[in-house]
Amino acid sequence: MAGRAGVPVDASAVELNVTVTNANGAGFVTVYPCGSPRPLSSNVNYGAGSTVANSVIAKIGVDGKVCVFTQAGVDLIVDTSGYFPIG
Repeated sequence: MAGRAGVPVDASAVELNVTVTNANGAGFVTVYPCGSPRPLSSNVNYGAGSTVANSVIAKIGVDGKVCVFTQAGVDLIVDTSGYFPIG
């Protein structure tokens, strides 16, 4: 994320619009900083065949990336809406 899609390399977090569609089953999406343990909380919950979107603010990992975990097979759309500078 950092250094891509209009996000400066020194950004500390990003605002994302995360959309799930064509889910194979019920599940959830968790967005978190890469290199950190995956949290137990979810950012988007979905049912089979549904399309669901949510705004997510995620800290950027030390490698400049965010990781996305999905519990079931889905088509995933992630759009960058903004960023937060360090400080």
